[in-house]
Amino acid sequence: MTVSTENSPELIAGDLAVAIHQGSIRDGERLPSQAKLARSYGVSSGTAAAALAKLAASGLIRTARGSGTYATARPGPFESNPVLDVMAAASVCRTLAGLEFGPGEPEPPALAVGGSPRWGTTREDGETLPPRPLDVGVLAGLDRHVLRWMSEAFVSAARALVAHGVSDADRHLLESARAILRDGGRRPEGQPGIALSGGPQPADEDVVLRIWPEHGEVRDPDGPPI
Repeated sequence: MTVSTENSPELIAGDLAVAIHQGSIRDGERLPSQAKLARSYGVSSGTAAAALAKLAASGLIRTARGSGTYATARPGPFESNPVLDVMAAASVCRTLAGLEFGPGEPEPPALAVGGSPRWGTTREDGETLPPRPLDVGVLAGLDRHVLRWMSEAFVSAARALVAHGVSDADRHLLESARAILRDGGRRPEGQPGIALSGGPQPADEDVVLRIWPEHGEVRDPDGPPI
């Protein structure tokens, strides 16, 4: 077998996470084996194992000793998952980007989101939740290119969460995704503003200080971003 140096554990884990979100690998369904992943991607068994470890750390799979590894769409019916939340926000944006509205045709008042993967199947149980209507009036007014870009950015960010885990630097990402899922990104009444720059890693915006260290002065975190 030719071992690829390009198909990293991060890429493989991200692909599997997208497949779980899309339903290509359903909740409770067995994932391809470590050996199958190694063959499909042309990587070593260790690389495939590292990819599965990243998925496990993201809470997207569970391993049953002696029987394989299985997808877990949600740890529990009422529990949130950062990776799936971000991907769900991507789906909302992508769906709206693909819709067309004729002259005088009203924007869609709601999209059905969430719900348990078993909803509408014979596998429903007492913890199965139906989808809920999401008011997308604010998002529907955005340019379709903006919505498509937002979708792509969310997917890339979700892959990064799988690859590297969740950190304090992801706070605004997660809050953005969950704001979309909560009420279509509508700004809550009375929500305070946040600094134009700064954030969890304000040093990342001190580019002038890195270019000209002799200035020796850190940016005002509440100052303008440029």
